Amino acid sequence: MISDVKTFFAISLFLFAPLSGCFGEVVNEASIDDQQSSETDIFSIHCEEYDGLERCWKLLLPNSVQSDTLVPLVVDIHGYTQDMNRHSNTTDFANIAIEEGFIVAYPNGYENSWNAGDICCGIAHEEDVDDLNFIIGLVEHLIETQPVDTDRIYLSGWSNGCGMTQMLVVEASDLFAAAGCMSFYLIAPPSPNYSPIPFMEVHGLLDDLIMYGNAGVWYPFNQESQWTEEGAIQNFEDWKDMNNCLDTAPEIIAAEEDYDIRGYSNCENGAEVRLMTLFYAGHNPYAKDTPEHQITSPEDLIWSGRKNPTGIESTRIVWDFISGFSKNDIE
Repeated sequence: MISDVKTFFAISLFLFAPLSGCFGEVVNEASIDDQQSSETDIFSIHCEEYDGLERCWKLLLPNSVQSDTLVPLVVDIHGYTQDMNRHSNTTDFANIAIEEGFIVAYPNGYENSWNAGDICCGIAHEEDVDDLNFIIGLVEHLIETQPVDTDRIYLSGWSNGCGMTQMLVVEASDLFAAAGCMSFYLIAPPSPNYSPIPFMEVHGLLDDLIMYGNAGVWYPFNQESQWTEEGAIQNFEDWKDMNNCLDTAPEIIAAEEDYDIRGYSNCENGAEVRLMTLFYAGHNPYAKDTPEHQITSPEDLIWSGRKNPTGIESTRIVWDFISGFSKNDIE
């Protein structure tokens, strides 16, 4: 398991060409650990100045990945108030990547937030941080420097990171093969250049933060009137419409005691749409608690990052969905 993996951190700095903004001079360079790299030293942390801000990301490069063989890339985006380190210990993409041999990048949001659309989230939204082009530029850099299969670049994320995932999909659909994310909705208008790609959302039925039925919540957005028409089902139907799916009603893909998956499969570009509903989960749909998880009051059940109580391997289910698609599959 990933908790057994000895982590070697190196802050690497370089220049890469983003779509907009500018990566400036080196911010700093340091080795946090003097240990020699071993078979388990697979993580590195990188920081660079972008658009006047220091932006960082965590990179997982399994030892099985060789420079002469192209492999998939997953960009996994943390939620509001979280960061790349906590998120990489909550989601299970690291373990899956080690097992199956692909690269994972965990970008870090500005002040633990992402500018993911019209009303969200936090300081990144308030200061109109260009997170869209930061992540696009990061992906383009990894294509240049790592053995990335450009037909198999995928997106995932949690909460605010799921909103960022969906914004990236509709703004840069030419770059990504598929996306699957957790506990948030699309709040950015689709680009007129959007070309349908497969999309899956996972949502806890008992989510009291970004509600399953609608997202008119009290915190952290204070924008209830703009959210009351959106919910997991409506977001699912929105993606059906954007992907030009021809089915009149969704099919039941899976029906288990603690979750189900519904979907549309007859869609433009083969861009299937899925909604996975976890019947007993709250805002955290993962099989692990967030690292700082504590329950000391009823309110903590909402914010604490408590895992889905039946241990559903939601990250694995998302990976099984998105990894089934490639840019080569576009009809």
